[in-house]
Amino acid sequence: MSKPLLYLPGIDGTGRLLYAQPRLHRHFHVTAMPYPQDEIHQYDGLLQQAIDNLTSLGEATVLAESFGGAIGMMLALERPTRVSRLVLVNTFAWYPRRAWIGLAALVGRLFPERPPSRLWQPMRSYFTFGPGVPLEIREEWWRRTADVPLAVLGHRLRLIWSLDLRPRLGDISVPTWILAAPNDRIVPAVAGRRLALAVPSARLWQPRVGHAALVHPAVDVEAWLKISTSGRETPPTPWC
Repeated sequence: MSKPLLYLPGIDGTGRLLYAQPRLHRHFHVTAMPYPQDEIHQYDGLLQQAIDNLTSLGEATVLAESFGGAIGMMLALERPTRVSRLVLVNTFAWYPRRAWIGLAALVGRLFPERPPSRLWQPMRSYFTFGPGVPLEIREEWWRRTADVPLAVLGHRLRLIWSLDLRPRLGDISVPTWILAAPNDRIVPAVAGRRLALAVPSARLWQPRVGHAALVHPAVDVEAWLKISTSGRETPPTPWC
């Protein structure tokens, strides 16, 4: 029987963006947790939603990306016996670019209820994707997130502005693997490096795969988990 894996998505909140990880779907029973596409949710509500999912799954690997990383860390703190492994991808306990996130949270209050225009995609692609991500994968990314309202993205930017889990990181007791891409233009890699220093026994992987690491051809999460579980010290690309 496939082992359960709970996926906590990034700021899009759709849970639709594991399409470039087919081996993960073959070897794990993947549950993707979508977030409410409105402005009334808070971290506490998202955490309870994750707890409910985990309760139905039993013990599971938790894969948390970007915005979802905070929920993953909270879940590991609240339900450590249920989280067999925590995998954090380009995420943060406290967003380090304070001026940028403060301005984004402020401007985000003005975002309309409609989805973003396709005219913004070239600029968003520059920040989102690393080199080597094929055009068809980028287009699929935009197709799967095309219905996310700008207003909900603005709301989640305000949640990021308010987040600070740094005092609790030392209490995370589950095995933790962290990917922090040095060429991530959205979440500075220093955020992941700080996580790796603060979380006990965390392991850090720093491939140059950009922010949307889970759609990069160089990232195979299933292989990464297999190597990590085997206790081998040689991963697909260098550990730090």
